Amino acid sequence: MKDSNKKSKKSSSDSVDPVKNTIPEMPKDKRTKAYKEWVKKYGDQISESNVIPEMPKDKRTKAYKEWMKQYGDQKLPSNNQENSSKSDKKETKKVRSKKVKLSDNVTQFEELINSEDWFTKRKEIEELRSVINTILKKNDSDEISNTKSDFFKILRIYSSKKRKYFSDLNSNQKENLLKRQALIEKIKDLIVVDENPNKLYSRFKLLKEEWHNTGQVPIVDRNNIWETYRHHVGKFYDFLHLNRDLRELDFKHNYEEKLKIIERAEQLDKVDDIIKASRDLNDLHRLWKNELGPVSREHSDDLWKRFQAASQKIHLKRQDFQKEISTIQQDNYLKKQSVITRMKELTSKLPKTHSEWQNKIKDFEKLKVEFQSIKNLQRNKNKKSWNDFRVATKEFNTEKNNFYKNQKKELKKSIDLKKSLIEEVKAIIESNKISENSNRVKLIQEEWKKVGYLPRKISNSLWNDFKPLVNKFYDILKSGAINLDKNEQKIYDEKSKFIDKLKFSKKKYTVDELKDEFVLSIQSFNEIGELNLNSSTILNSNLMRKISSIIKSLDIDKVEKDNLIFDFELELSKTDSNEINKKIQTIKRKISDLEVESNQFQNNLEFFSSSSSENPLFKNVSTKIESIEKKIEFWRAKLKKIEKV
Repeated sequence: MKDSNKKSKKSSSDSVDPVKNTIPEMPKDKRTKAYKEWVKKYGDQISESNVIPEMPKDKRTKAYKEWMKQYGDQKLPSNNQENSSKSDKKETKKVRSKKVKLSDNVTQFEELINSEDWFTKRKEIEELRSVINTILKKNDSDEISNTKSDFFKILRIYSSKKRKYFSDLNSNQKENLLKRQALIEKIKDLIVVDENPNKLYSRFKLLKEEWHNTGQVPIVDRNNIWETYRHHVGKFYDFLHLNRDLRELDFKHNYEEKLKIIERAEQLDKVDDIIKASRDLNDLHRLWKNELGPVSREHSDDLWKRFQAASQKIHLKRQDFQKEISTIQQDNYLKKQSVITRMKELTSKLPKTHSEWQNKIKDFEKLKVEFQSIKNLQRNKNKKSWNDFRVATKEFNTEKNNFYKNQKKELKKSIDLKKSLIEEVKAIIESNKISENSNRVKLIQEEWKKVGYLPRKISNSLWNDFKPLVNKFYDILKSGAINLDKNEQKIYDEKSKFIDKLKFSKKKYTVDELKDEFVLSIQSFNEIGELNLNSSTILNSNLMRKISSIIKSLDIDKVEKDNLIFDFELELSKTDSNEINKKIQTIKRKISDLEVESNQFQNNLEFFSSSSSENPLFKNVSTKIESIEKKIEFWRAKLKKIEKV
């Protein structure tokens, strides 16, 4: 094959119009078993011009056809063409290095996914996806939110296409298994047929051709179905007692094919990559054993001895290579043990504060990464190393857990104290005793600062509850709601009483009945009188809390409850553009966070193989993605609704 490649290179450089369909060198990532086997069997059929012969029907595998589709019409490059190719690659790198707009990248991403040959472009797609993700991480502004949303939509389409592709592949393999089982049954039936031997053999050849034209079966069934097929083929030959001419023809064919295998085995001695050579040799042995029948006795021993001699050369090289590997494996083992020693040293000197522990945890995690990055150990040494690693990790985690366990009581006290401060501010606001409690709110803020350490997540959550309340208190204080004139105070008090007395007569309502009742209530509330914007905001907020409480107590679907509460929030705030804008921004952030979460789960699916559709973990991730998608659609519907206000 190498010689033919050299010839094709020469012909392409000497001629202005080189021969079409010359065989290019097979790319490393495309050296499939199917291609290699085809070359081994049919490589001698290639003409002097290196024109690719028609692929035999029994070898038209998907892998070969994909390779032919991508590379079959390429010509072998001349020296000038090779230089041109290198130049093109450099130019491509220059282009990629330039800053490209996010929208352009997303557009290109969409075009690649929507292309007919998208599956062969997965590497390019994944590279572009990584570029876009990097841009999004560095820039999370509102300006790119629409482009970001478009990207996530396209990404979901891409993931869906991949899942469908592998699902279809799995289904096709299962269908092929049924076809092959049916063919075996037909071969079995031939054995009991009383018919002319030549006609039987013709029917048998058709079945063999159909067998080889049938695609791949699931990997777990391949060996079993092949052994079953071979068994019944052998029984057919025994039954038929092939006449001498047919048997000799078969012997001749097998002899020629075995000679080709031997020649390829002898060429493997020239291959520098001993691992590849060993794999190829194993393929040749499987081909010798499984694909080819016997030869005449006079040639059988000689062929086998020659094949064994060629194999022995590769085996000896593999042994020498293995010795070198053993030395490397021992060095890697010592490196791993060194990391474990440093892990134990970290555990021997325990910190006393949270910040010290956080630094210690970071150092420990770095050592874990270093340990896991060291590969290629002997199996027994690898097992011991992992056991030592697990022990060291367990010791560290035990000490860490003990520290934070002892801190739980203090943490609970701090959490309870901050919650009580939140409730106190809330009670002051609800009591409408604003001015007389201004000093108390200041003291509450000071007390909040003095509360002990809390984990960031908990601290942020409590702060997100506390800060809006404090801001609301000072907004009320500044608004003048506490300094109303006599008439305004009367309106303020009447509206407050209206809110306190608001209730419904029954527990069960239709959605339309609820809407009518609330509309009437809001109209009655507004007819009491008008106040300044700040005072109205306070009362509207109180009214909405009361309405929400009533809706939550009613016997209706939860989704309907949420939709109703949202609708009446809009109704009460539609005159306040600032409030509307706040709601829009809040919903956009929720949608963005959900899209990021969805993207993370989509990435997790990449770790599953094409046959993982029944895997519980795969199903769990898929279910989570579907749930997030529903949430995204829910918030998008609300966003459309609020944007119409």
